[in-house]
Amino acid sequence: MGGAAMMLPNRTFLATFALVVALATGVAIGWTSLQRGPWYDEFYTQYVTRADIGWGDALRTSWLPDNHPPLYYVIARLTSGWGDLATHRLVNVAIGAVTVALGAAVVREAPRMVPAAACAMLLLAGNTWTVIAGTELRSYFLSLCAGGLLALALVALWIEGNAGGPWRRTAYVLAAMAAFNTHIITTIVAGALVTPFLLTALVRRNWTLARGIGLPAAVAAIVFVATAAVQLPYWQSNTRVFWIPAGFDAARAAISYAVQRTLEANLAVLALALAGLAVWARDWLRERRIAPEAVALALLVAGTALAAVALIGLHLVRPVIIEKYLTGLVGAIAVGVALAAGAVLAVAPRHLAVAALIPITALSGINLAHNLQMATARHSWFGTGQLIATEVRRCPTTVVHTDPFWNAEVMAMPPADNRAVVPWAYRTVAREFGFAIEPAASLRLGVGCPTLFWAEHDARHAFDEATIIAHLRARGFALASVHLQRIGDGWVASDRPLQ
Repeated sequence: MGGAAMMLPNRTFLATFALVVALATGVAIGWTSLQRGPWYDEFYTQYVTRADIGWGDALRTSWLPDNHPPLYYVIARLTSGWGDLATHRLVNVAIGAVTVALGAAVVREAPRMVPAAACAMLLLAGNTWTVIAGTELRSYFLSLCAGGLLALALVALWIEGNAGGPWRRTAYVLAAMAAFNTHIITTIVAGALVTPFLLTALVRRNWTLARGIGLPAAVAAIVFVATAAVQLPYWQSNTRVFWIPAGFDAARAAISYAVQRTLEANLAVLALALAGLAVWARDWLRERRIAPEAVALALLVAGTALAAVALIGLHLVRPVIIEKYLTGLVGAIAVGVALAAGAVLAVAPRHLAVAALIPITALSGINLAHNLQMATARHSWFGTGQLIATEVRRCPTTVVHTDPFWNAEVMAMPPADNRAVVPWAYRTVAREFGFAIEPAASLRLGVGCPTLFWAEHDARHAFDEATIIAHLRARGFALASVHLQRIGDGWVASDRPLQ
């Protein structure tokens, strides 16, 4: 009783500390969302969740023919009135806030997990994918939140040995539903994480725990299967010819990097986790007692290994894995590391816990600041847009051309929305920077000012000056030469050198 009472101040302090870290991370994500430029897939999300298309039409023609379940599109459509793409990204801040609230509900009913939750928050605050995914209008941040919350809820179920009160049950149900129905890779990760917990509960004949784990997961999986029954032909067609590198090495590298970046997100937390493993080992040697958190970590490791095997196997059949798709696994791994780190904070005196948190927090802050800079510096359509806007301001009769030829490969890819999204994206950027694009059939050249030919999303650098001028001449442009300037994954070709 005395030990529990002595640890209570630590829990209260750590719970408040975790919420402050979450708030700071949310503010950072929100600020960066408004600063960074968009990339093609974000334009796609914004286009297919616009408010001027009916829900039924959007579901039938855009969301179901896509490569993943439509949950994020539903959320994005519900928030489509928030404004332009940059403002719309703030939906991820809302998703993060809901996740933190549900996580708080989990640990409130399982208070011994408060130290682990605080460490998980610090680890995720310093993780590269938290900021990058959180500042994009895509589903990867939802996957990150769902994977982390699912792992946290599973651990709570295991430690407490029951389904808990209504708030903890609600958190687990929503985590399972999101994890199974956001992204195909996250679905596989979710199934792999649940399996060891469920099987162990069944082996131990803890039917209450097995029902608490299994029923929400089964309902979420049934929803996914029902959706997949409609989407499977689209998935097979959409990925028949795909851009993701094939082979075992590509899959292994993607998983390895995701794990590595999660472990390296805060080396101080990792060091604390290693110390936590030593604490558990000491307890076992002294008392032959295995902490339930240690068993939960072993089950998370087993689930992670199962997910890796399943994903590599799927990738060998059809390439589907890149590191970015693994954010659900990143969230779960962060919870696993935090479980071991929390074992130290749980037994440390208050002053030592505070002393340990100072360098840990500083390191997360440094990594968060670095990741914010990296996110805002990522390639976007605003790089070329800004260049064109500068030229138009300098010489107002500058002429700007786009051409579907530069994006023919993307526009030919299913779903069919790609054909509309590409020109819409160019128009959106032009409107953002205040310049006009020539009509598609125009052959007009600038008089006294440059004529600019603009292309984006040329990540493979398929076009060089010779290819560009050959196509333009074939179209009818009387050009002696072009001068190419690349910015990120885009380029601007001019009929004269730009100043």
